[in-house]
Amino acid sequence: METPFQNDNGNKTNILLYHQIGDTPNNNTNLDCFCETKSFYQQMEFLSNSDHEVISLKQAVDLICTKGHIDRKFVVLTFDDGCEKFYDITFPILKKFNFPSTIYPVVGCLGQQASWGLKNNPDLKILSKDMIIELSRLGVEIGAHTVDHVKLTQIETTKLIGQVRGSKDKIEQFLGKNIDSFAYPHGAFNKQIAEVVEETGFTNALTCINNYAETAESMFQIPRKYVTYFDTLQTFKQKLN
Repeated sequence: METPFQNDNGNKTNILLYHQIGDTPNNNTNLDCFCETKSFYQQMEFLSNSDHEVISLKQAVDLICTKGHIDRKFVVLTFDDGCEKFYDITFPILKKFNFPSTIYPVVGCLGQQASWGLKNNPDLKILSKDMIIELSRLGVEIGAHTVDHVKLTQIETTKLIGQVRGSKDKIEQFLGKNIDSFAYPHGAFNKQIAEVVEETGFTNALTCINNYAETAESMFQIPRKYVTYFDTLQTFKQKLN
């Protein structure tokens, strides 16, 4: 379904993209995929005291799909890869501010150290199946992020289908409910990949395109704004404008 986002009155919907939240990065940490706990807390505190309303991804998608009236500034919080520290560090902060969130765990690494990238990072361990089940029970939306965190633009069609369908099927099996949202690893996608994601049964897919959600060309090309180690509170605020 190629349904553009709708916005009638100039208010914006920012979908933010995080990866790891932690106290101190190590030498192998990709700083573009890391946010210090102190900075993350300050960002959430700012959102709590601002005129932005943090809503769930499902609320945002439903609102825009139905062409609902967007009468304020909305923010959606998403977290790729499924870092185990989400359970111990990130979720308690989100719970304190009563903020909904969506996570995209890499299902081929559940309960294990991440095995992609040029450098092995011992601090990047992925959530276990039991942790994901508990987080889902506590209201965290679970999305899919492939089986092995591969760049989908670099593999053949058969493997592409297996990566997309395999991640959806595995999470649905242990959660016992539909998984609607997909996030492209590395932000790598094209028209064919988006079609495969749609045909697999997802209702939306998130990219790494840096823009407002309202600029999405379809429900399978939804922009997000990266938050990294290098963001100060001031630059964080600027991302929302």
